[in-house]
Amino acid sequence: MVATDPAAEMVNPTDKVLVGYWHNWPAGTRDGYRQGSSVAMDLTEIRKEYNVIDVSFMKSADGGGIPTFAPYNMTDKEFRDQVGELNKDGRAVIMALGGADAHIELKKSDKDAFVAEIIRMVDVYGFDGLDIDLEQSAITAGENQTVIPEALREVKNHYKAQNKNFLITMAPEFPYLKPGAAYEAYIKGLDGYYDWINPQLYNQSGDGLWVDELNLWLTQSNDNLKAKFLYYMADSFSKGTRGFLHIPADKLVLGIPANNDAAATGYVINPLDVKTAMDQLEAEGQPIKGLMTWSVNWDAGTDKDGKAYDWEFVNRYAPMLFNETKAMK
Repeated sequence: MVATDPAAEMVNPTDKVLVGYWHNWPAGTRDGYRQGSSVAMDLTEIRKEYNVIDVSFMKSADGGGIPTFAPYNMTDKEFRDQVGELNKDGRAVIMALGGADAHIELKKSDKDAFVAEIIRMVDVYGFDGLDIDLEQSAITAGENQTVIPEALREVKNHYKAQNKNFLITMAPEFPYLKPGAAYEAYIKGLDGYYDWINPQLYNQSGDGLWVDELNLWLTQSNDNLKAKFLYYMADSFSKGTRGFLHIPADKLVLGIPANNDAAATGYVINPLDVKTAMDQLEAEGQPIKGLMTWSVNWDAGTDKDGKAYDWEFVNRYAPMLFNETKAMK
């Protein structure tokens, strides 16, 4: 019997997205890059401006077998009820596959079981899609580069037959988004199927891109040239230039950390740098789809002195993304 509760609706935000990852593990103490502390929260406690929540993570047990997910601190029904509450607000909740410490290694014979597990998780929890968040060796392990796109095409078609859109997104670290690099197989394998890509523009230190027009190497860690870095990264993706794969602007979501505790590098000190980049892209007819952050638990976390970050990310960027005069509480 098909469920008819609010979580049964496959929600798709229709315009801009503000994407935040949610930790499926207990709160940390001094677990940040600057010795701050993340906080635990229910899905229903996440600020409403986040209209896409990526649940972290769907992973394989001990690095082997078919990836799966279970909520760490509530029953399946309680979790589904929370997904339903967000769905009633028009907010999507999708499962994030992988993460920094997850080794996922699928072979061709695993494809049908992987498809079945994704559909089972939608049935149990009410997920609205899947985000490929593979990192390090998991990106190319086994036959992941062919099995995962093939499985997701099958899942998308399964729900399309029900007049639903199963969201497919990805969060690659940006150096992997070059011709011949590790994520090309996913981008090409899901061409026409993926809804947007969230390049991680953090944790890459001195990596960046060369801009002929400026005769300049723009690095992710150069705070003084952050607006230019953000603009030229987005411009390079949207046009498929400067050595990067093509990601259309309307499918491009720029990923930046919630604060200095959330990532080793990449935090944007001056939010006007983001606005400058976004405004320039829009003026040139290539407005981006939105912004992503790691993570909502860090957005609500505290620094090493116990001072609350107090949702700095959402307070900064929701108004400029949604053209609001002030953020909702």
